[in-house]
Amino acid sequence: MSKEKKPENGAKQTQLKRRLKYGGISVLLSAVVIAVVIIANVIITTVIRSNNLYTDLTGSGIFTLSDTAKEYLKQIKAPITIKFAVPLDTIKSNAQLFMVYLAADQFSKASTSEDPDDQIPDITVEYFDSYKFPAQFEKYKQLTSGKAWQSTNVIIESTYAEEDGETGSLPLVYALTAFFTTSDGKTIGFNGERRFLLAFLQLAGVEQPVVVFTTGHGEPIGTSPADSDNQYSDFTAMFEELGFRVKYSDLTREEVDPDCRLIVILDPKRDFIGKELDSLEGTSELDRVSDFVSAHGSIMVFLGPTGYDYTNLSHYLSEWGVKIHTTYTIEDSVNTLSYDNRSFSVVYTTEGLGASVQQNYRNLRTKFEHAAPVQILFNDDQSTSMNVTSSFRTSSAARAYATAEDVLAPADVGKADGFDLFVVASRLKYENNEDYYSYVLACGSPEMLKYCGSQAFANRGILNVLLTRIPLLKIPVDIDYKSLENYGLTSVTSTAVRGWTVVLAVVMPVAVLCVGVVVVVRRKRH
Repeated sequence: MSKEKKPENGAKQTQLKRRLKYGGISVLLSAVVIAVVIIANVIITTVIRSNNLYTDLTGSGIFTLSDTAKEYLKQIKAPITIKFAVPLDTIKSNAQLFMVYLAADQFSKASTSEDPDDQIPDITVEYFDSYKFPAQFEKYKQLTSGKAWQSTNVIIESTYAEEDGETGSLPLVYALTAFFTTSDGKTIGFNGERRFLLAFLQLAGVEQPVVVFTTGHGEPIGTSPADSDNQYSDFTAMFEELGFRVKYSDLTREEVDPDCRLIVILDPKRDFIGKELDSLEGTSELDRVSDFVSAHGSIMVFLGPTGYDYTNLSHYLSEWGVKIHTTYTIEDSVNTLSYDNRSFSVVYTTEGLGASVQQNYRNLRTKFEHAAPVQILFNDDQSTSMNVTSSFRTSSAARAYATAEDVLAPADVGKADGFDLFVVASRLKYENNEDYYSYVLACGSPEMLKYCGSQAFANRGILNVLLTRIPLLKIPVDIDYKSLENYGLTSVTSTAVRGWTVVLAVVMPVAVLCVGVVVVVRRKRH
């Protein structure tokens, strides 16, 4: 019997050896594949990190330098250096600082590979360790306005040749928070592209414009943009982000700043001192405003339904074809956003300069609150060097109330299709064969400025566009912050997601199963 079992034992041993052979090969192949994947991953990751080979797949293009930014760079001639006060590894470990670094790197690349005509200055990025080499940063620490030095500070510096042949430098120091936009204590956007451009332009000697907010009439804006009494902090902070130098002025005591390009009259509770005033009590503020506007300046006036008639200020606005009915409060039951109908979304106009400033935002709502009607005094067929157009309007069903008995319909102060809410008046002036424009922007709702920090409404974006209409500004107001809500991947559609889900969850497992079945069958046959 033992002789009859030998062939069977021999076959089993042969089969066992074959299994061990195939099993060993399988284990070896699996180990090789895993090793290759790990090594390839390490090599590719190292190459990507060392050469910054990143692809921007964010919905708002956070890591992509816009064509508009490249055009602004052509205004700059001197070389620029961007310095980080920590090593690169530390930069990469801080998500916000790394975001700033990638933006700086995009500017550096634009100055080399993307600029064959050498129109953009050399922009280099450097990183050091301010703790190991404190002497290198001592001069920068003196520029932090008494604030404690932060390792996340970013230094932007330009070099120039002095008369004696030596090289000098102009450094600017920014805190990390300067590269981000916040609202209600929450970071909502990345402002790196514009922040870098503003610094470059300032270092290049491009004029930094001034915006003057008037004071002395009970304006609820405090004494500085950071004042806790400032009820319109999002609006005033917007100017600082845009590169303006914000100044508060009592025009009865001082002249308009010579670098001023815009005067803002925001929610005053008392009238202005009138023009041509011959009084020992003060200087005519409106004379100064008028002289400023005549010299190609522009003003914004925000007057709500205070119940007060601003005689002098109203007279000045009437010269620009505008009247704000400050004794009336609008209620719009059709577009209402509140129980009392005094908060509502606006209707966008479609013609004229006023319509052009909001044409890219009509898919969003613009919110007005506690608003007074704005009336255009000029007729459509009136021949004048002035152009007055509306940007926002209520519905035709809106009514304006002074009292229960004193009620206005839109047709009483303008057109039957709704009350005007925001009016843009422009005046053309010829000097030395050149065209110059001055602008008066009149709004019946200061409260609408309180929504400049809200992403749910278009208030901020439209005001940004309005500022691009003001002449002689050389700052990138047309570059807005990039929303961090679009930080994720948005280039993959839901259809593509479903397709890849089917591939990964169904097709690949089925394919692996089929290969396994084939291998098992072939082994049994052998």
